Amino acid sequence: MKVASGHRLTRAGVAVVLMAATLSPVACRDGTSERGGRARRSEVGRGENADAVAPRHLEARWLVAPEVSGDPPLAAPLALAVDEYNGRLYLLETQPPELRVYDLENGAYLGALGRAGDGPGEYRRPIGVAVETGGGLAAVLSMSGRVTFWRADGGLAGTVRVGFGLATDIVAARADSFYVKSDVFPPADVAEFRVVAVDTALERPRFRDLGVPGTEEPGRPYKNHSYAVAATPAGDLLLAPPGPEYTILRVGADGDVIQQIGRPEVASLSRSEEEIEAIRERVRHAFAAMGRAAPLDTPVPKYRSHVARLAAAPDASTWALTQRGDSGAAIIDWFDADGVYSGSVVVDLRVSELAVSSTDIYLLARSTFDLPGVAVAGRPGR
Repeated sequence: MKVASGHRLTRAGVAVVLMAATLSPVACRDGTSERGGRARRSEVGRGENADAVAPRHLEARWLVAPEVSGDPPLAAPLALAVDEYNGRLYLLETQPPELRVYDLENGAYLGALGRAGDGPGEYRRPIGVAVETGGGLAAVLSMSGRVTFWRADGGLAGTVRVGFGLATDIVAARADSFYVKSDVFPPADVAEFRVVAVDTALERPRFRDLGVPGTEEPGRPYKNHSYAVAATPAGDLLLAPPGPEYTILRVGADGDVIQQIGRPEVASLSRSEEEIEAIRERVRHAFAAMGRAAPLDTPVPKYRSHVARLAAAPDASTWALTQRGDSGAAIIDWFDADGVYSGSVVVDLRVSELAVSSTDIYLLARSTFDLPGVAVAGRPGR
């Protein structure tokens, strides 16, 4: 069945504005609940595969081909989500801003949802998309904190607005609820995570950091507090903060860190002084573009985050797009439902986003000719 297309736009270019935040010099590595108390921690042991010599290669095929002659062609897709139950792939395009829908099996284009604007079913600077656990409801997040909900039949389900600051990520929680991450700038300079549904947005954050520094993320047009974000089918929040250690935090329903997943054998990813200065220069330019002066001697984290993006599969396994790959390949680590490292794969593509179903991994990637598309590869052992 075709998705309703009453919200289509003509394809005028719409630029995504570069946003930048000041960067806090203090890292909170063990996580803190929004009540400010010390979080509970549980270290996860390494699995028997933890010391694998090298990741195995994974063959991928294009599901949505990176072609300028595509119908419609991809210009600047930013995020993707999978509705396995209804057989839908959602791809957030930003030029023009719309949520494109494809058949999950053959990549056939089914239609587009939304358009540029500030009214019902419209987006202003969309930044993320997620699909509820079990499918049936897709949510598009705009930088302003506005969340637009769509039903699987293409109908508009509702709109809510979330908190303060710059909204930067959305992931499915459970039932019909989602987590929204917002960056609150100085003087607070924190990242906040709230729960939203079709008709409600919790005023109080489920989790609030106390000074994790901002940094860059691959494929993202802004700088933010560098948490890669996902959520388990049970509704636990998964966060990967920056720092020298490979760390993924599991945050429970009460806002406390209940588990720390990691790979202590992986070396830290330090930045050179040249890289740090280059980041400061980009921050200065971004502030100048907004007519503001950047803070003097902007603090920049010494270490890159190990994890660029996170995804949780229906079987509660966790998948981490790492920053260990080179410019032409991506390395993905995965952990079982208990947080034990299960292995790594390498895909010979430049990947900026991933989503994982029961059987496959979906990758927002770029071709040899630097054109965007969506690739798919079978999960290891499936």
